[in-house]
Amino acid sequence: MKKHLLIFGKVQGVGFRNWLYVKATEKNVHGWVKNTIKGEVEVLLIGNNKDVNEIIKQCEIGPSTSRVMEIKIQDYKQDYFGKSFSIIH
Repeated sequence: MKKHLLIFGKVQGVGFRNWLYVKATEKNVHGWVKNTIKGEVEVLLIGNNKDVNEIIKQCEIGPSTSRVMEIKIQDYKQDYFGKSFSIIH
């Protein structure tokens, strides 16, 4: 399963990327997370359906320092060959 997420709300400057890195690596989910110029957090999650869906549910809440207002989720159609989860700076 490959999912692309855009997470809106108070999600930058609150440790969201590091929090998500820990969650993804615990579940052996690959992909990346980065901040966008517009203030969202953008995410690619690749893994089995159960683990990816569980991380998406956790992203709906986020770390305690964040306030997630909305998540847009799409299937990711492009190839991605990374074998880990990365924080893109």
